[in-house]
Amino acid sequence: MKRATIKDVALQASVSFKTVSYVLNGGEKVSDKTREAVLNAVRTLDYHPHQAARAMRTGQSFAVALVAYGQDDKPAFGNLADPAIAIIIEAMVGTLEDAGYTLSVSNFKKADLSAYGRGLAQGQFDGGIFIPFANNAGALQPFLNTPLVAIDQPDLPEDVPVICVDYRSGVREAVCHLHARGRRRVAFLGGPRDLDAYHNTERYSGYHDGLTDCSLPLDPTLVFAADYSFEGARSVFDQLIAAAPDAVIAATDRMAIGVLREAVTRGLNIPADLAIVGFDDLEITRYVDPALTSIHHPLSELGQKSAQMILSRLDSTLPLSPLRVTLPTRLIVRGSS
Repeated sequence: MKRATIKDVALQASVSFKTVSYVLNGGEKVSDKTREAVLNAVRTLDYHPHQAARAMRTGQSFAVALVAYGQDDKPAFGNLADPAIAIIIEAMVGTLEDAGYTLSVSNFKKADLSAYGRGLAQGQFDGGIFIPFANNAGALQPFLNTPLVAIDQPDLPEDVPVICVDYRSGVREAVCHLHARGRRRVAFLGGPRDLDAYHNTERYSGYHDGLTDCSLPLDPTLVFAADYSFEGARSVFDQLIAAAPDAVIAATDRMAIGVLREAVTRGLNIPADLAIVGFDDLEITRYVDPALTSIHHPLSELGQKSAQMILSRLDSTLPLSPLRVTLPTRLIVRGSS
């Protein structure tokens, strides 16, 4: 059977060759109707760009590296198997594949990114999306003049593309929600105390903002730390419950579910005895009992937007995306609060 070409896709969709190329490379300035017509034609014809021919013609690899990294002197608390990270990666892969690119994933526990530099020099990929497990703008210094997008690394120079999440306002909204429901001893379960990471410090800042907005005191005995896991949260439960909170906000859904599980095991009624709020809004939040109130983390949008941002720097036919993007969060109220 003859392999479909981009011209076949254009004919099937009743659009020009250039329009097909634009849509497949992540361009946004076409109508939804046109985009859907092109993507339907791609699916109908089972069209796949010929990577080798494209690479020879353009000198590009049509691959993007996703680089997770930390700090040399700090333990790495990130985990690419975390369900939240997996959702981000899934959205990146889908967006890049629609544009004819592949995603190469590397996980550097420390800050030595020399392997990335070698891969870039050897043409294994055309650019990178960097996701830090700790604040470390310096690690990216050698690559600032190459195509890249950084996630949650706002300290980079203003001309470097960065996409962040507004963790702070989501946690502040959660504190105010709990206060409005009569809670006055709101505990916070964050990430490791020695983790200097934007997502960690911004969540705590949102907790502080919420207390201030609601005229609640900042009580250090109500602030706890764990390693983002189910078991990490359960391991600090005795300390947490000894502080007599009437509510707790956890920095991830996994920690919130760890608290919920332990609380129910100890005979507490949720939310009458203890209201619980998580962060991420993972699918599992709707299936625990009671369903978990959670701060919606725009994980799919984060993956999609970061991929679009790198594509706009790799394809000169695409309009440049903004250099700085901040995605909003919002509170999803369920039975646990």
